[in-house]
Amino acid sequence: MMVHRRGGHEEGMTKMLKIYLLAYPDNPVGNVFIRTFIRRGIPIAGVIVETKTKKGNWKRLKKKIQKDGFFTAVKRMGEVYLLRIFKQNIVALARKNRIDVHCVEKFNSRACEHLLKTLDIDLFAIVSAPILKDYIFTKAKMGCLNAHPGWLPKYRGLGGNAYAIQNGDAPGVTVHFIDADIDKGKLLLREKVKIRPGDTVSKINDRAMARGAELMADVLMQLAEGRIKEPKIDEPAGEMYYAMPYLSVKKLNKKLRDVEFIQNLN
Repeated sequence: MMVHRRGGHEEGMTKMLKIYLLAYPDNPVGNVFIRTFIRRGIPIAGVIVETKTKKGNWKRLKKKIQKDGFFTAVKRMGEVYLLRIFKQNIVALARKNRIDVHCVEKFNSRACEHLLKTLDIDLFAIVSAPILKDYIFTKAKMGCLNAHPGWLPKYRGLGGNAYAIQNGDAPGVTVHFIDADIDKGKLLLREKVKIRPGDTVSKINDRAMARGAELMADVLMQLAEGRIKEPKIDEPAGEMYYAMPYLSVKKLNKKLRDVEFIQNLN
């Protein structure tokens, strides 16, 4: 058995897996995932990031404004700036911990495909990335893991948790393997996310992803030790929920101030 020591903790792993993370370089979620994996003693072989462009940054900012509103988007920009200034984004943390970093222009490019062929990867862990083409996510021998901010298989897509709340269901987070269909891959772990006073849809999704990092670390340990247990889930795949328009999100955030409404969801 191989034993890894990180921060005074010991984690036993029967097999050293070659794990690569896929992430946008300045997405704060990347900071959460890589910190969680390092703290948990998950051996990360490398990080693959998309090269930043002004056009790409503007496109992501525009999507963030449409999804969460101007003020939330500006706040996120501030978080990104601070992570960059204090060298705490995923690239800086990877280099600080002697983890290989590879930059590609686009995850779904043929150049990225060629790179992946040379790396002999066991597992991908998606930290933040677009919908991947099959010639990308199939390059890992054991598969590609994703932490989805939503309760699968019922609530697929970026708007999963928002529409769950709107429908009177609790939000959640699910770790699953990805396949050719969006959010329909094999489910591994899932949990409900409890709503707190003062929550917004954005805060709930951030907390879902933080918990998703912990659940994915659990899955990676289980896969390395050969003791993964797939849950028996007979529920049919639900609808595809795209990002909820911000005006609808705003109304939902107001409903989340209602104590009785929160109690019914929890």
